[in-house]
Amino acid sequence: MNEKTAKSRNGAIDFLKFIFSLMVVQFHSSNLTKIKTTPFVGGAIAVEFFFLVSGYLMAASISRYKENEIMVGRDTRHFMLHKIRGLCPEIFIAWGIGFVVQHMGKENTLSSLLKDLMTGVWDLFFLRESGLEGFRANPAAWYISAMLLAMLVLVPLFLKNRDVFLNVWAPILAIAALGYLSKNVGDLRGPTDWLGFCYKGWLRAVGELCLGAICWGICQNVRKMGDSFTLLARILLTMLEAGCYLSVILWSYQHKGSQMDFVMLLFFAVGVVVTFSSQSLLSSVFNNSLVYFLGKISFPIYLAHNYWSHALVRIYPGQSYAQLYPKYAAAVLITTCVIALTAEGLRRAAPSCGALCRRLFYIDNRKMDAQ
Repeated sequence: MNEKTAKSRNGAIDFLKFIFSLMVVQFHSSNLTKIKTTPFVGGAIAVEFFFLVSGYLMAASISRYKENEIMVGRDTRHFMLHKIRGLCPEIFIAWGIGFVVQHMGKENTLSSLLKDLMTGVWDLFFLRESGLEGFRANPAAWYISAMLLAMLVLVPLFLKNRDVFLNVWAPILAIAALGYLSKNVGDLRGPTDWLGFCYKGWLRAVGELCLGAICWGICQNVRKMGDSFTLLARILLTMLEAGCYLSVILWSYQHKGSQMDFVMLLFFAVGVVVTFSSQSLLSSVFNNSLVYFLGKISFPIYLAHNYWSHALVRIYPGQSYAQLYPKYAAAVLITTCVIALTAEGLRRAAPSCGALCRRLFYIDNRKMDAQ
């Protein structure tokens, strides 16, 4: 990995992305059993880490825009398209695999397959959390839809006035969204529960992306003080960082969703601030090529597992959790490799394919004029 790439990554965040992706995989293994008492039964809380990191990176990205050159509509479109390009082609490859896997072990007809194919189109446009109903080829992709639809609301507010967004809108929206969920639902689970005006996952995304943006603002102040921190201060920050993440991991091992979800979210937020500040003693430990790779592979892992947890029960009816779990782990590993390698191949082929399409469908007026 070249020096420029290394400087643009935070190894500790990459490592945590990998760990929490595995936690989500383990959490969904509960679909393999009716008892639902598998290890990390509360592992769904790991998604909160990804929302916070996405909110932080959203704020970091927009902060680089030159305020006197901002055009809210145009720059919102550019931001969203850039974000979507970063998710492709993995999200589409996973959708195709999920469509096939979700129909394994079922009695399918041509009519039912066509219906699922057509109604599943909303996932391809990242609109699942909008309320548009259809076949869900990859249940885990709700997170992508919720994140993008929430950003579509938040990014123009941020671009319009950074100071007002970070100091007024972000706190208001975070408190309102999370407060509503705490009072009326009592936890942060069930992203596809309809609240009457939106899906729970979308409201959850709005609140947590805003909280992630607040973390970015706090982190900038922590970084400014970085040169003044003593060794004792860095030791305390390291203990705080590790304590926050370990608390969430240990709690999620046996506890399902409850009001404690919001406390765990707070722990995550504190941990994210310290990790991104790079002021703890652990910050340099994870800056290496292996960890960067683990961070990169975490997205394919997230996209490669959920449909298998549902399909294997149908494919191998009557088998126990202990019998199904090795098959589940192997399927996730193989599917992750397929998604990652196929995506890498498509990215390498994209420039050549793009040039070919331009030659096939566009006339080069400059050549015509020269003639």
